[in-house]
Amino acid sequence: MSFQFTLQKVLQYREREKNTVQAKYQEAVDQFEVVATQLYELLKRKEDIEKQAREQVSSGTSIYSLQQSQMKLLRLQHEIQVKQRATQVARENMHVKEQDFISKSIEVKKYEKMKEIKHEQYKAEEKRLELLQMDELSIRLFANR
Repeated sequence: MSFQFTLQKVLQYREREKNTVQAKYQEAVDQFEVVATQLYELLKRKEDIEKQAREQVSSGTSIYSLQQSQMKLLRLQHEIQVKQRATQVARENMHVKEQDFISKSIEVKKYEKMKEIKHEQYKAEEKRLELLQMDELSIRLFANR
């Protein structure tokens, strides 16, 4: 007789559930990385425009050119604010998915531990039965002499 874990189907279901949640978590991480990278690019562009404006001021330039730079900065600042909100939302979503993944992983570990304990008990019982059979066999052999 081989070992049969009574909760095997539940364990398999929990593992599928965990894998699904893990995929969703990875998707959330990827989404956060995309949004955060976009925010970084916007901040980098803002820094470049500010540097260019400082160079224009020090080298002397027209007021129209400075106004254009200022308008670019204002538009960019608005885009940055929008992207910062999106990044925060993506970060929060990622953390929620991470917590879900951690809880599902813990659940699976519990079932795996139960399976391991039941398997150890099964092996111990098998060994006990084998020893009983050997004792019975040796008693019969002794009695037949």
